[in-house]
Amino acid sequence: MRFLHTADWHVGKAIRGRARYEEFAAALDEVVGIARDEAVDAVLVAGDLYEHRAAPPEADAVVFDALLRLHDAGIRVVAIPGNHDSALRLEALSKLLRPIDVHVVPRVAPPEGGGIVEVPSRDGSRSAAVACVPFVPERRFGDAAALFEAGERWFLSYAEGMGELLAAMAGGFRPDRVNVLLAHLFTDGAMLGGGEREVSIGLQYAISPSRLPGDAAYIALGHVHRPQPVKGSPAPARYAGSLIQLDFGEVDQRKSVAIVEASPGRPARVREVPLTSGRRLVDVRGTFDEIVARAADVGDAYLRVFVRTEGPVPGLADRIREALPNVLDVHLDYERADAASEGEPISSLRPRDQFEAYFRSQHGADVPPEILEAFDEALALEAEGA
Repeated sequence: MRFLHTADWHVGKAIRGRARYEEFAAALDEVVGIARDEAVDAVLVAGDLYEHRAAPPEADAVVFDALLRLHDAGIRVVAIPGNHDSALRLEALSKLLRPIDVHVVPRVAPPEGGGIVEVPSRDGSRSAAVACVPFVPERRFGDAAALFEAGERWFLSYAEGMGELLAAMAGGFRPDRVNVLLAHLFTDGAMLGGGEREVSIGLQYAISPSRLPGDAAYIALGHVHRPQPVKGSPAPARYAGSLIQLDFGEVDQRKSVAIVEASPGRPARVREVPLTSGRRLVDVRGTFDEIVARAADVGDAYLRVFVRTEGPVPGLADRIREALPNVLDVHLDYERADAASEGEPISSLRPRDQFEAYFRSQHGADVPPEILEAFDEALALEAEGA
């Protein structure tokens, strides 16, 4: 059987207030085209379809259009929520999506209770058993464990418990099926993409790759935005990565989907297919003149600029944005004096003194009188409102 593995769409995520729906739509258009051209039996979406739990209508329009087009191409979809998705919302939508062969498993469930989705091949000659493990927050792990005959080892740590849960899900695999694990989780040693939510990728969430089920033909993972295989896994395992460069932590990353070919009882063969949609995120460094001179080279990329100066230059960011409208961040790069506070900690200072200390730490200079006057006026207005 052949699958397309994708994850971390994050449809609805903006960058510095700029919407990117056209970019997400173009990337998903690529995904649909690849799935169709490769004649895959199913598309596996390993979580984080949306950026926000309360997804706006524009995000729904992009996601639903892609799912409908996959249905029109005769391609089934199996999807799970990630930490950005609302499990409740996807559970409600699952009833509407089932008629178009989109199978959403919104919560962890035992293999015999809906946790495994049977996916037939296009010609009906084979079938896959896709064990689905949506993202499990640490605070809700007990709820997931209660669905199984959880022993003491389940509660030694989150990572240990998730390892036990994965083993229990693999207990539903069958030797005559193409056994696949679809999960949204963090494995120890994974190289982060840079745009992930830090609270869900800490050490307490790091599952040893050795705890991934070795009897799976393939393990399709989501949560880490950098496409990569999982080192140390006993079965072929991979993070599909995000659709487009989502933030500047993902600068220069090459985005892709994975095409997976698997048979019962055999490790899958996996190959990357690159995605080219989405505006590039580019770091530009140099003097003001050097940066402006690169205007013709960067095209429509979103830019993060680091300008070399001798010190603070008021209005420089505005001048750069006039020359390069796609600049999102401007950082002045010059040697700053040690801003370490001597004496009282900054949290114990008066608001005005805190602001002055912050300004000096950021700009390496004293606050100009006109800015300090504006701060005093704002502080007075706030005091009047209180």
